[in-house]
Amino acid sequence: GFPDALTATAKRFVEEYRSQLVQFDEEHEVAPGVLVTRTGGHTPGHSVVRFASGGERLTFLGDAVFPDHFDHPGWYNAFDHDPEEAVRVRVRLLQQLAASREPLVATHLSFPSICHVKVDGDVFRCMPVNWDY
Repeated sequence: GFPDALTATAKRFVEEYRSQLVQFDEEHEVAPGVLVTRTGGHTPGHSVVRFASGGERLTFLGDAVFPDHFDHPGWYNAFDHDPEEAVRVRVRLLQQLAASREPLVATHLSFPSICHVKVDGDVFRCMPVNWDY
């Protein structure tokens, strides 16, 4: 169901980087402290990346969460390949991050897109993190 332009781009990407790609089933440690975990739901093979350095951690959720998903975690969008799985993955990830207090960063959140997750009844809150540069 992807537009032809996306399919063509994906094919070009695979051709260009084939020698550097690593397939994995569940998790793959890219480098010390960088763990990629398949989540599915949004797109086939969608993954999140967890970074750890010293005592600090950060999880990159990619496209697993959009701004409206904090108030409406059960909503999905037209790009979710498996909407029911996307919702299960999103809720599980947000619950885990709320429990661990680990910050997250996600593609579709407003700059700087880093926040802590807080559970607020049946919904979540994205509590922005101060960004120093």
